[in-house]
Amino acid sequence: MPFTTKLSAALGHPRRLVLIVLAVAVMMGAGTAAAETLDRLSSAAVVDGPIPAGAVGDPSRAYPFGASVTDVAAYGYVEEEFFFSGHTPAGPYTSRMLVRRPADPAKFSGTVVTEWQNVSNNFDLDCLWARSADHLLRSGDAYVAVDAQTVGVDHPDTGLTAWNPQRYDRLRLPAVGTFVAEPAAYEIFGQALRQVRSPDGVAPLGDLTVKQQLVTGCSQSAAALTIYANTVGPLYGAVDGYLLTALSTASIGPATPSAALPQPVAGAAGVPVLQLNTETDSAQFRPPDTDRYRLWEVAGTTHSDHDAQTYLEAVARRDLGREPTPYPCAAPPLSRIPFRNVQNAALDAVKSWARGGPAPAVQPQMDYAADGTVLRDRYGNAFGGIRLPEFAVPVATNNRDNSGGDVCSTLFGRSVPFTSDELHALYPTRQDYLTRFEQATTAAVDSGVLLPGDARDSVDAARASAAIPE
Repeated sequence: MPFTTKLSAALGHPRRLVLIVLAVAVMMGAGTAAAETLDRLSSAAVVDGPIPAGAVGDPSRAYPFGASVTDVAAYGYVEEEFFFSGHTPAGPYTSRMLVRRPADPAKFSGTVVTEWQNVSNNFDLDCLWARSADHLLRSGDAYVAVDAQTVGVDHPDTGLTAWNPQRYDRLRLPAVGTFVAEPAAYEIFGQALRQVRSPDGVAPLGDLTVKQQLVTGCSQSAAALTIYANTVGPLYGAVDGYLLTALSTASIGPATPSAALPQPVAGAAGVPVLQLNTETDSAQFRPPDTDRYRLWEVAGTTHSDHDAQTYLEAVARRDLGREPTPYPCAAPPLSRIPFRNVQNAALDAVKSWARGGPAPAVQPQMDYAADGTVLRDRYGNAFGGIRLPEFAVPVATNNRDNSGGDVCSTLFGRSVPFTSDELHALYPTRQDYLTRFEQATTAAVDSGVLLPGDARDSVDAARASAAIPE
């Protein structure tokens, strides 16, 4: 089977996530006396490191699992691994965090982006980094990936302790609950955030002075963060804004207004929240935008796309010795619409918002028929939503629909190039195509969903493309 994430299948109907939120709140002792809660949060985690590491990819595996595929040293960054230990109501723990930061404090932007590692594949994946590493590195941001869930540590085949027992033998997480219903995970993550933002003892970011901490997670991890910020997150603090990506509100069953998810963490967290969804993750009924919450939906993008799968496969090949197998999809899978570009713009928007700047612009959402199906044009491309130039001026059908295997229909979608006749009907000349593409690029920049640097890259790629002949 190909590598993938499995949030949609795991959550099923979005009401299930609401029930999980309530269940975890009960497991974590929501409603206990304030004094007990404060006592629970009073002891800080103890950080140890950086842990010595050898060359990344060495057969000895004497390096951090999931080390960056992107060469951070080329940007003047260092990558270091730290262990941290503490106590939760479910028991003591020792976990790890991966840090990527500018080597020169003068090059630090002041922003650290901390990600809840995604473990839907039974091993760690830094989803946001996979798509936006270049943007983070160019921006001078620090990045931290935190292990909070047991499966990433102790899965018998691909967990950290199985991958390198000598390196990771110290790691232990309380084995209480599964999936996103692990009460200790939320305490572990909160304690990590505190140590990143205001270290007591060993400083994971070295001499860097943090001015703001943004928290992110994708797919299953976005669901976990929704729970986190609705339970203990506000008690731990240390968060200036959230970027939740690919949080599937899509329903395997019928969609109804009562099934819409509540505003993710917007009320409880008290800090800005931007939820960024692919077309796959969109649903007919959504929470409304507010002064502290925005929902952006990117038309033509899929829960896992070509960029994400390419990065995931590189990690699995290097660290696990796994080669991807052919996808069992009826149509060519994995959208080529660059979701990463909107993710980059969303990151910058949350940074500004968290500093007291204006809220990100309200964006058009996907268009649905009364029966809950996405409205589409003659080529199968969706109406509504954020429309990057690659989608607004299409050369292919990119949508969330596919068949042939579970991951095809729930996560991968399709990307099917237009025929030469279709392209000629749309664009009589190559210059016609380029003119329209550049106009769509300008519109996306003006609407706040595409950064100027990414816009230049998109235009350059269109000019170099052979899709439209002279």
